[in-house]
Amino acid sequence: MSDKLRELVEVPKTWYKEGSLFITRCTKPSQKDFVQICRAVAIGFAVMGFLGYFVKLVHIPMWVLFYLSFSSRLRLCDSR
Repeated sequence: MSDKLRELVEVPKTWYKEGSLFITRCTKPSQKDFVQICRAVAIGFAVMGFLGYFVKLVHIPMWVLFYLSFSSRLRLCDSR
């Protein structure tokens, strides 16, 4: 029982120790690094936005064609 209790107490201690070591190693990025990261994020947003717009642009006409062909089939079935 004491081994499990000791292990239960040891986990938060090691987590805190590793976390504090990580925080002390972290450094604030320079302005050059910050600008480079901002550019990369902006390019990522632009690429994802373009892809989303392109997919929407392609799928709207496909959906309309599918819907129109499906609704015309329904009208044919109803008229019988």
